[in-house]
Amino acid sequence: MKTLEVFSIILLIGIFGCSTSEETTKQTEKKEPDVYIFDDVQKDAVNIKDTTKAVPSVEEVKVEPVKTEPVKIAQTISVKKFIIQLGAFTTKERAEAFINENKNKTELVMNIIYREQIKLYAVQLSPFTTKEEAEKTRNNLWQIPSFKDAFIITSE
Repeated sequence: MKTLEVFSIILLIGIFGCSTSEETTKQTEKKEPDVYIFDDVQKDAVNIKDTTKAVPSVEEVKVEPVKTEPVKIAQTISVKKFIIQLGAFTTKERAEAFINENKNKTELVMNIIYREQIKLYAVQLSPFTTKEEAEKTRNNLWQIPSFKDAFIITSE
Protein backbone atom coordinates (compact mmCIF):
# COMPACT_ATOMS: atom_id res chain seq x y z
CA MET A 1 0.00 0.00 0.00
CA LYS A 2 2.90 2.30 0.59
CA THR A 3 3.88 1.96 -3.02
CA LEU A 4 0.42 3.04 -4.10
CA GLU A 5 0.57 6.14 -1.89
CA VAL A 6 4.03 7.09 -3.16
CA PHE A 7 2.88 6.54 -6.75
CA SER A 8 -0.24 8.68 -6.14
CA ILE A 9 1.84 11.49 -4.67
CA ILE A 10 4.31 11.40 -7.58
CA LEU A 11 1.43 11.38 -10.05
CA LEU A 12 -0.23 14.39 -8.33
CA ILE A 13 3.06 16.31 -8.25
CA GLY A 14 3.57 15.55 -11.92
CA ILE A 15 0.10 16.73 -12.88
CA PHE A 16 0.20 19.95 -10.88
CA GLY A 17 3.87 20.58 -11.67
CA CYS A 18 3.31 20.25 -15.42
CA SER A 19 0.37 22.61 -15.51
CA THR A 20 2.25 25.20 -13.48
CA SER A 21 5.34 24.99 -15.65
CA GLU A 22 3.13 25.12 -18.75
CA GLU A 23 1.54 28.39 -17.55
CA THR A 24 4.98 29.79 -16.72
CA THR A 25 6.22 28.86 -20.18
CA LYS A 26 3.25 30.63 -21.79
CA GLN A 27 3.94 33.79 -19.78
CA THR A 28 7.66 33.88 -20.57
CA GLU A 29 7.10 33.21 -24.26
CA LYS A 30 4.74 36.20 -24.54
CA LYS A 31 7.43 38.93 -24.49
CA GLU A 32 6.30 40.74 -27.64
CA PRO A 33 3.97 43.71 -27.12
CA ASP A 34 0.41 43.53 -28.30
CA VAL A 35 -0.02 44.82 -31.82
CA TYR A 36 -3.16 46.67 -32.74
CA ILE A 37 -4.16 46.81 -36.37
CA PHE A 38 -6.47 49.57 -37.46
CA ASP A 39 -8.53 49.73 -40.58
CA ASP A 40 -6.73 51.23 -43.53
CA VAL A 41 -7.52 54.92 -44.02
CA GLN A 42 -7.51 56.39 -47.47
CA LYS A 43 -5.04 59.24 -47.91
CA ASP A 44 -7.49 61.36 -49.90
CA ALA A 45 -10.20 61.03 -47.28
CA VAL A 46 -8.18 62.83 -44.59
CA ASN A 47 -6.02 64.97 -46.89
CA ILE A 48 -2.67 63.43 -45.98
CA LYS A 49 0.19 64.56 -48.19
CA ASP A 50 2.50 62.04 -49.76
CA THR A 51 5.77 62.21 -47.85
CA THR A 52 7.67 60.08 -50.32
CA LYS A 53 8.39 63.08 -52.57
CA ALA A 54 11.78 64.67 -52.38
CA VAL A 55 12.31 67.47 -49.89
CA PRO A 56 12.56 70.87 -51.65
CA SER A 57 15.91 72.59 -51.67
CA VAL A 58 16.57 75.73 -49.66
CA GLU A 59 16.06 77.96 -52.72
CA GLU A 60 12.59 76.54 -53.34
CA VAL A 61 11.28 77.23 -49.85
CA LYS A 62 9.70 80.66 -49.48
CA VAL A 63 9.02 81.85 -45.98
CA GLU A 64 6.63 84.73 -45.54
CA PRO A 65 7.47 87.02 -42.63
CA VAL A 66 4.99 86.90 -39.81
CA LYS A 67 3.55 90.26 -38.87
CA THR A 68 3.13 90.55 -35.13
CA GLU A 69 2.07 93.32 -32.84
CA PRO A 70 4.74 94.64 -30.49
CA VAL A 71 4.40 93.35 -26.97
CA LYS A 72 3.55 96.06 -24.51
CA ILE A 73 4.95 95.47 -21.07
CA ALA A 74 3.27 97.50 -18.40
CA GLN A 75 6.00 97.51 -15.83
CA THR A 76 7.02 100.39 -13.70
CA ILE A 77 10.49 100.47 -12.34
CA SER A 78 10.40 101.55 -8.77
CA VAL A 79 13.25 103.87 -7.92
CA LYS A 80 13.75 104.68 -4.30
CA LYS A 81 14.26 108.32 -3.55
CA PHE A 82 15.79 109.63 -0.37
CA ILE A 83 14.36 112.95 0.75
CA ILE A 84 15.65 115.12 3.56
CA GLN A 85 12.85 116.78 5.47
CA LEU A 86 13.86 119.94 7.32
CA GLY A 87 10.59 120.74 9.07
CA ALA A 88 6.80 120.46 9.05
CA PHE A 89 4.34 123.29 9.60
CA THR A 90 0.59 123.65 10.05
CA THR A 91 0.28 126.48 7.51
CA LYS A 92 1.92 127.23 4.20
CA GLU A 93 2.83 130.72 5.42
CA ARG A 94 4.88 129.33 8.31
CA ALA A 95 6.68 126.94 5.92
CA GLU A 96 7.48 129.87 3.60
CA ALA A 97 8.76 131.91 6.56
CA PHE A 98 11.09 129.03 7.55
CA ILE A 99 12.52 128.93 4.01
CA ASN A 100 13.02 132.74 3.92
CA GLU A 101 14.82 132.71 7.28
CA ASN A 102 17.17 129.86 6.28
CA LYS A 103 17.74 130.19 2.53
CA ASN A 104 21.04 132.00 3.04
CA LYS A 105 22.37 129.17 5.28
CA THR A 106 22.49 126.57 2.48
CA GLU A 107 22.68 126.47 -1.28
CA LEU A 108 20.30 123.50 -1.43
CA VAL A 109 16.84 124.12 -2.87
CA MET A 110 14.05 123.85 -0.30
CA ASN A 111 10.54 122.86 -1.43
CA ILE A 112 7.18 123.00 0.30
CA ILE A 113 5.14 119.80 -0.02
CA TYR A 114 1.69 119.31 1.50
CA ARG A 115 1.60 115.84 3.05
CA GLU A 116 -1.97 114.63 3.19
CA GLN A 117 -1.14 111.72 5.54
CA ILE A 118 -0.02 114.05 8.32
CA LYS A 119 -1.96 117.16 7.19
CA LEU A 120 1.16 119.35 7.37
CA TYR A 121 3.26 121.45 5.01
CA ALA A 122 6.71 119.85 4.89
CA VAL A 123 9.87 121.67 3.91
CA GLN A 124 12.02 119.21 2.01
CA LEU A 125 15.11 119.15 -0.17
CA SER A 126 15.08 117.72 -3.69
CA PRO A 127 15.32 113.90 -3.66
CA PHE A 128 18.63 112.04 -3.61
CA THR A 129 19.14 108.82 -5.54
CA THR A 130 21.42 107.14 -2.99
CA LYS A 131 21.03 106.77 0.74
CA GLU A 132 24.71 107.55 1.30
CA GLU A 133 24.41 110.91 -0.47
CA ALA A 134 21.32 111.82 1.54
CA GLU A 135 23.00 110.81 4.83
CA LYS A 136 26.10 112.86 4.05
CA THR A 137 23.99 115.94 3.26
CA ARG A 138 21.83 115.46 6.36
CA ASN A 139 24.93 115.12 8.56
CA ASN A 140 26.29 118.40 7.15
CA LEU A 141 22.93 120.11 7.76
CA TRP A 142 22.94 118.99 11.41
CA GLN A 143 25.88 121.38 11.94
CA ILE A 144 23.45 124.29 11.39
CA PRO A 145 21.16 124.85 14.42
CA SER A 146 18.07 125.57 12.27
CA PHE A 147 18.40 122.12 10.61
CA LYS A 148 19.24 120.03 13.72
CA ASP A 149 15.93 118.12 13.36
CA ALA A 150 16.44 117.17 9.67
CA PHE A 151 15.71 113.53 8.84
CA ILE A 152 15.56 111.26 5.81
CA ILE A 153 12.37 109.78 4.40
CA THR A 154 12.16 107.33 1.51
CA SER A 155 9.63 107.27 -1.27
CA GLU A 156 9.12 105.17 -4.38
